[in-house]
Amino acid sequence: MSSYYYLMAQLPGILPNLPLPVTYDQFKETASRFISARDNKILAALSLEPPRPEHKTGSVLVDSWYERERILRLCLERLRAARFKRDVHWTQEEEESVLKYPDIQQAAKNVSGLESPLDAERALENIRRSWAESLRGNHFFDSEALFAYAISLLLHERGDRFTKEAGRASYTSIYNQILGEEA
Repeated sequence: MSSYYYLMAQLPGILPNLPLPVTYDQFKETASRFISARDNKILAALSLEPPRPEHKTGSVLVDSWYERERILRLCLERLRAARFKRDVHWTQEEEESVLKYPDIQQAAKNVSGLESPLDAERALENIRRSWAESLRGNHFFDSEALFAYAISLLLHERGDRFTKEAGRASYTSIYNQILGEEA
């Protein structure tokens, strides 16, 4: 676990409901000058969408993040499928993983009960932001702190894209495609 005191000390804070002072791409470019090749590889592959089959990344924090996110997505998948009276088939490993996280199952149920898709996305964003902060724990100037910061930055960028205007434009585009009209 590398020490990145200088890098972490110069990064701007990420606060909810305020514009980001740095983009994820700017952060990666800056970080790449200070971090090890191993950590650079992990950072380059970091995503808010974990791979479905679990694999180790080399970071305990990123692995934990991916596990929670994978479980949340599995639970949401099953709830959405049930709403449309469809079956979802999980592997035995996926079934066992989901059972380890009753809190995530409950969070998925709570979010799926929201009528507004925007409200649901905002609720999911809050859950994910809370996870990133709790996973960071007592890591302040090491690679795990770096990855927690990166996840928080990605979450904030994603959340900034969810607006009523963007939702309405997306809905209109999809609706027009269904009707076979030009957007």
